[in-house]
Amino acid sequence: MLKFQEEMTELRKCTMNMASLTASMVERSIDVLLDMDLEGAEKMVDDFTKVDRLDRKIEESAIRILTLYQPMASDMRAVATYMKSITYMERIAKYCKNIAVAAQYLKDKPSYDVCRCLRPMGDTAAEMVRIVINGLMNASVDGFDRITDMDNILDDALRHDMKEIIDFITKCPESADVCTYYISVMKFIERIGDHACKIAEKVTFMVTGFHAIIE
Repeated sequence: MLKFQEEMTELRKCTMNMASLTASMVERSIDVLLDMDLEGAEKMVDDFTKVDRLDRKIEESAIRILTLYQPMASDMRAVATYMKSITYMERIAKYCKNIAVAAQYLKDKPSYDVCRCLRPMGDTAAEMVRIVINGLMNASVDGFDRITDMDNILDDALRHDMKEIIDFITKCPESADVCTYYISVMKFIERIGDHACKIAEKVTFMVTGFHAIIE
């Protein structure tokens, strides 16, 4: 029993480390792009490597716990939540890495005013991730009632701002290369929001024992 508790404690510690790093990447990603921060972009790529390494470690540990100890209901839900959440966190981190790679490409390219739309989308996605990561860390659903509305904000912004950027490209064809990257980043941000919703669903199950659909 002591060994089981030790392994559960280590599993939770690794999961929380991955969660904290992922949330930090989301918060930094738009700054890296808008500031064309090459040093920050390189760190983002390095951080993704750390997240990827933690993802594999946590999965292996979780499978070991499930196989050896067959935990009871609450611990079983926690392990299952960690296993599912790390998948979504790894994808979120990968989108952040992709934003960093976009920053590296765009460093010496001209900037266009339509990139201003990225900031509010990025701030909304970062807040969503903060809420669900706090929920995961504290076994709480506080703030989860805001997640659906925030996801709708991202969806509406993606549709509106993509149209604005496409209209801008029509008027300024030489911007097409750069603006295509802006559109890609917007899609990355929207997907980060979607994955935050999925983490919220898993945390809700862990905390309450009931499944929820958050979208």
